[in-house]
Amino acid sequence: MEAFGTPIKIFKLQHSSVVSVVSLFIVLTAILCNLSFFYAQTFTAQNIYHLVHCLLFIVLLVFLNTKYFHDAYLLWVCYAILFFCTTFIFVSLPIFTSTNQSTFATGSLRMETKKVAVEGVWQILFVVFLSYAMMPLKTWIAGTIGLLLSGLHLAIALTFAKEFSYIRWQQMVANMVVLVGGNIIGILLHTMMEHAQRKAFLDTRNCIAARLEMEDENEKLERLLLSVLPQHVAMEMKNDIISPVEGQFHKIYIQRHENVR
Repeated sequence: MEAFGTPIKIFKLQHSSVVSVVSLFIVLTAILCNLSFFYAQTFTAQNIYHLVHCLLFIVLLVFLNTKYFHDAYLLWVCYAILFFCTTFIFVSLPIFTSTNQSTFATGSLRMETKKVAVEGVWQILFVVFLSYAMMPLKTWIAGTIGLLLSGLHLAIALTFAKEFSYIRWQQMVANMVVLVGGNIIGILLHTMMEHAQRKAFLDTRNCIAARLEMEDENEKLERLLLSVLPQHVAMEMKNDIISPVEGQFHKIYIQRHENVR
């Protein structure tokens, strides 16, 4: 029975991992929304986006814990999460993200917009780690996502991030080291987890195959007994074989019959 329950346990583990990913994004987007509103003191496109993102993940979390959710939906839910994660990363890239600094010019307050290469790195690392370690994706899918996101950030940072130009290449090299290291660690984690799940699946299949083979052998033994012994003697022997009784002597299958001629 334990062997038959292993696939169910694997699915429950994958389901709980996806629920954890959704819960993490609910907490993260809620914190970012509150921080953005606290510093801006008004509704901006960024905190509205995080608020909408948080509400969408709350709806997704409710759906994951209802009776309408089935096993076949798990992979599609993962793809939906990756789509929202991609938009989460996209708005944090150096194209849009800016650091506002207040300066006095001609007696008035002026806001300068600056784009730096480090913007968006932690968001990509966060999403890459989740796709490798906490979502039931194939290795090549998770690897493709991680490499594409990392390459996209490096290209955009190299093109648009003009602030601190005197250390620009040091920033780019540091970003590359961090992103490549994150992908390598993620691939190693994902490979080990996939190997463990594959091993559990193969062990379950071998156990089921051995059980079916044993049942087939029992049926052959029963047919053999019925072909050479009376049915009541064969059934008694079968029951004794299934649940043997400890004793000094073997049981003798003899029955007394009266008035036999």
